[in-house]
Amino acid sequence: MAGWGLAGGSAADPVAISSGPGVAKPNWSKLERRIAGRVCCVGDADYPAAKQVFNTRFDGETPAAIVQVATTADVAAAMAFAAEYHLPVAARSGGHSYAGVSTATGAMIIDVRQLTGVNVDGGQAIVGPGHTLYEVYRNLDGFELTIPTGMCPDVGISGLTLGGGLGFESRAYGLTCDRLAAATLVLPDGTAVEVSPTSRPDLFWALRGGGPLFGIVTSLTYDTIPATPKDVVRLTFPGDQAARVIAGWSRWLASADREQWADVSVDADGNGALDCWMQVVCPAGNGAAAAAALTDAIGSAPLTVERCTLSHMDTVTLLAGGGSTTPRASFTNGSDVVADLTSDAIDRIVEALTAFSRAGGTGWVQINPLDGAIRDTAPTASAFPWREHAALVEWGAYQPIPHDTAAAWVWAAHSLVSPVSAGAYVNYLEPGDPLTRYYAHNYPRLAALRRTIDPDHRILTVLKP
Repeated sequence: MAGWGLAGGSAADPVAISSGPGVAKPNWSKLERRIAGRVCCVGDADYPAAKQVFNTRFDGETPAAIVQVATTADVAAAMAFAAEYHLPVAARSGGHSYAGVSTATGAMIIDVRQLTGVNVDGGQAIVGPGHTLYEVYRNLDGFELTIPTGMCPDVGISGLTLGGGLGFESRAYGLTCDRLAAATLVLPDGTAVEVSPTSRPDLFWALRGGGPLFGIVTSLTYDTIPATPKDVVRLTFPGDQAARVIAGWSRWLASADREQWADVSVDADGNGALDCWMQVVCPAGNGAAAAAALTDAIGSAPLTVERCTLSHMDTVTLLAGGGSTTPRASFTNGSDVVADLTSDAIDRIVEALTAFSRAGGTGWVQINPLDGAIRDTAPTASAFPWREHAALVEWGAYQPIPHDTAAAWVWAAHSLVSPVSAGAYVNYLEPGDPLTRYYAHNYPRLAALRRTIDPDHRILTVLKP
């Protein structure tokens, strides 16, 4: 679960712990006596490892403590303790929060990585929030089942789900949160509640795309889908044809079967030029036809075509980069959601990346579809608002590009694309943004619910109201 939050502050700034009249210094030993897990504080030998997250950019953050919970009761005790001492709280499992909230200075981090277990009952899977995406895939694969999730192997399943969850099954089966059937949630006051369409439907609505705003999830129940073999096709194109490729991809999506998925990646080479490539995932045996139809829509022959047929688990591993984990790295990311990939929108996307390449940058943009089964859910039926939009545009730059340089470029990209941008994806959170950028028309309902559930603003905050 990537740490998250609402209203005020920045993950780059220390989080102030309330110390008003009558608020004592936290007695961490008292909390440790209450729980089956442990509390790791500044000065403990394993504190540096306990606070470590995926993005090395946040290695200098100093949480007040990391509470490594072992049970739902531990989470409830930790939340009650936070309320007693007026502590800000953030959750951590995968530790991939783009804003670094899951290791933020001054916060109490509730680490749920010991809350594991994948149990299959009929067509449903009950999953502990401590699992990574790869672990969920691997556990369900033994039952020839899966759920639609993302492709980064060590992202936490809970954080991805609560923010939405996009991946190569999204056109066929929707977002990860669209398969969520129920959850157990510990509220900021320490109360554990069961959440489903019939039990606290207000919270069930919010958990599907609203992020971890309302507490800590300790169990997630999903409606599964079949795990089937896939064809994976990789196509490369000349970088100077990137705009043509994006436009052709958009046309192809309009008629492609929902079981066929593809994204577009454009990389800056740092010398003013671009590289352009695509990956197609579809049912085994359909890859050649899908790639041919995509090529026809683009109207230009690819430089290279690589195709393979794989089991579902081998497909997951390939898309994850070949393994179950990825090395820690420093990176900076952001996103825009576009309602329509018009020629103007495409030109703005390509120009933003080209400008960075001319300046010596080696960033990238990845464009993912928001059509198919994602649109089967109404824009107000869950907290995820982007149900009538064409694509998610993700901007990114990894080391050795310095964060300040990358952040300036992402800001410049947002500015260039702003006339065609509807907002952004909350799982690619950028501190200091207004809430409406992520939630659009669903923001008022989320804000009203939060005032009821978390009136003391216990959940760590990084966005402007």
